[in-house]
Amino acid sequence: MKLEIKVRGADPAAVAKIDELAKKQGISRSFFVANLINNYAALEEFKSFEKRYTEILERCLDVIQGDSLLKKKILTILEEDVK
Repeated sequence: MKLEIKVRGADPAAVAKIDELAKKQGISRSFFVANLINNYAALEEFKSFEKRYTEILERCLDVIQGDSLLKKKILTILEEDVK
């Protein structure tokens, strides 16, 4: 299902620039603006994904660092027991 959107109050210079960019791509203004909207929505979704990925990555790094410290402590204890 396609949605029709009307835009009021746009700067005429901005509309002219959109027309110019659309013409360079050989597409209509409407198609160009629809692509802008779709790309913006995808970008926002990607940013959300990237944020969640970064949070998970940071948690994993914390676990790995904690594991490394624990392994060092265990190794130190084992080495002391051997002496």
